[in-house]
Amino acid sequence: MTSIRALGGITVLIGIAVSGCSQPPAMGVIDTNQRRAFRQAAVKCLEDAAFSRSPSLRMQSLEAFGKVAPKEGNELKAIPLNIENAYPGASFAALLAAGESNSKQLIELARTRSEANDKNVRAAALFALHQFGDRRRTGELAALLLEDSDETVRANAALVLGRLGDPKMKRVLRKALSNEKKQKPLFQILEALAALGDEKAIARLLFVGRSAEPQEATIALTMLANARVQAAEELFWLRMSDGEFPEVRAAAVRGLAVLGKREALDPAIRYLFFNNPDRSAPNDPPQQQIDRIRGIAALALEALADARALKPLQEAFDAVGQSEYVRVAIARAAIRTIDRMSGR
Repeated sequence: MTSIRALGGITVLIGIAVSGCSQPPAMGVIDTNQRRAFRQAAVKCLEDAAFSRSPSLRMQSLEAFGKVAPKEGNELKAIPLNIENAYPGASFAALLAAGESNSKQLIELARTRSEANDKNVRAAALFALHQFGDRRRTGELAALLLEDSDETVRANAALVLGRLGDPKMKRVLRKALSNEKKQKPLFQILEALAALGDEKAIARLLFVGRSAEPQEATIALTMLANARVQAAEELFWLRMSDGEFPEVRAAAVRGLAVLGKREALDPAIRYLFFNNPDRSAPNDPPQQQIDRIRGIAALALEALADARALKPLQEAFDAVGQSEYVRVAIARAAIRTIDRMSGR
């Protein structure tokens, strides 16, 4: 359901070279008609992905609808129909999108899914109900985190507890952290605690973020960015200059973008056109590497929502052979940027 595979000072950025990227188009703001057409195409991309046969693509698009276009997600039935989807991952993502966008008209669907046999779906439904104001069963999330034998259920329970944004949840998350042995729920608990400002969890992620092991470092940097940890800024600058691992550098760029650092704009655009994977990496096909790094770059541009990125975003969106996963990430960034320009 969830996946842990992601994704000094200011002077570090000056003149930084982003290796492995083809020459991106120049930054530029597109005109009103182009923006309107681009937004329509981006929403259509999300709609198509939300009803695709690929479960992971559905989940990615549903998260996107919840984050940047919940109105369209509901009007196009992408969110409500997927809440009832028989595949637990799609239902989980749709319920999270409903809860995070406060789509209270879906409360009865959430109540129904809170009785689902699949505990991941149940956790997401309880999250949605809490967000809608029905908090009678929120305590069940703690039981899923502390007592369930399935590590994916525990990880998803930690994820939704963190997204509740309630400092009272620190106690149960800390208790779970002290007992957890599996990597997936462990990192998700750390992210949830970091989002709630827990200093020990933040320190632990900062430590892992300095790891020489690229996958570990990328996970930690991604979670520090997700949790919007201001104290991670120095680490983001440091890892952005990492000469060996492009995925680590891209994750650091996204972290700076989430913190609002405009200096991240140029490297994020460059990573959107990344095309030089490590072809000798075991069990990590080149196209997957390309897709991950381009996806991270698109999320960085979503965070910045800078109008100057629209021209490169449009070119990347329309590029022949572009992965549908990357196109969904680009669609998120485009919708967020265009809507900010129009004051939505």
